[in-house]
Amino acid sequence: MNDKLEQELKKALRRTDPPAGFAERVLARAAKEEQAKLAREKRRFQWFGMSGLRLGVTCALCLIVAASGMIYQHERHQQGEQAKEQLMLALRITSSKLEIANQGIRQINSPEQRPE
Repeated sequence: MNDKLEQELKKALRRTDPPAGFAERVLARAAKEEQAKLAREKRRFQWFGMSGLRLGVTCALCLIVAASGMIYQHERHQQGEQAKEQLMLALRITSSKLEIANQGIRQINSPEQRPE
């Protein structure tokens, strides 16, 4: 039984020449797969094409949008500060006018000013 197994193994593992055109077919298939791989990568990274021009434009647009947002926020903050200052001035003016009116009312109600 061992001899039979050994003979079958020798037969299965003996060296044989490849069929005609085998090397050409393998090389052609490898080249075709390499081209397909390059095409997939090109499609995948096509966005970065034109020497990074699209990437550069996209980054520049992102920076412009971010800077615009920061400028807008700064202007809104400045407007808020101006409104606060105007409100504080209006409250001071109102307070002084109310104090003047209160003094007038006190003078009218004071015993010295009342006619008897």
